[in-house]
Amino acid sequence: MTAILFLLAWLHLQARVVERCRRSIRPQIERLIIENRWMERHARDAAAFEALWNRELIRLHRAHLSRPLRTVVRIGSFRRLVRAEFASILPAEIASWTFVDRASSAQASYEALMLRCLKAAGWRLDYQDQEHFVLLRARTRVVVCLRWADRDIACLPISDVAAAAERAGSATACVMTNGRFSGAARALAEEQNVLALHCSQIELLLPRDKSTVTPRSVRGTGLRLAA
Repeated sequence: MTAILFLLAWLHLQARVVERCRRSIRPQIERLIIENRWMERHARDAAAFEALWNRELIRLHRAHLSRPLRTVVRIGSFRRLVRAEFASILPAEIASWTFVDRASSAQASYEALMLRCLKAAGWRLDYQDQEHFVLLRARTRVVVCLRWADRDIACLPISDVAAAAERAGSATACVMTNGRFSGAARALAEEQNVLALHCSQIELLLPRDKSTVTPRSVRGTGLRLAA
């Protein structure tokens, strides 16, 4: 009887931990799918992709579960949990998130496509400052660096766009990429108040009023305008 009660308690604890972990992963599922597709596209081969993705899953497992809870939800269970969350997303949503990355293969084609997306979202190109685009929308001016990448974005584009925004007299600077930002680049973006966005996040380009709560964005809205 004691063994049965212990087993039931263990299963109940495991179910609670899995559900808690699923709730913490769900808001990040768009970013994870984008990163998964990005790794698969730019990895040298299938084995390299699997190694990169396994490393990312291990990092997430450690980030979302404390050491004691990792004994309840092991890495294999965590991998199945993420896979199940991926399966719950509609193919049309995934296609809209990854549209720009699939449709562009170089810096020039990426810039042209993203400018088309931004125009569809209501932004108007005021002028170009070297590799930076000064955009206007509803009396709001932002300076954007559009960076196509097949590797992690480093710190230089962050500091460059911050300097360009200062020259243009804009309070908002942004680097928008089809790839990913390195940890150092994200830290520098936070320090210099630069938006570090994936190309599927056009709706986050507008400056946020810190006195209000930012509404939850609608998935895929920006890229569907250009499809």
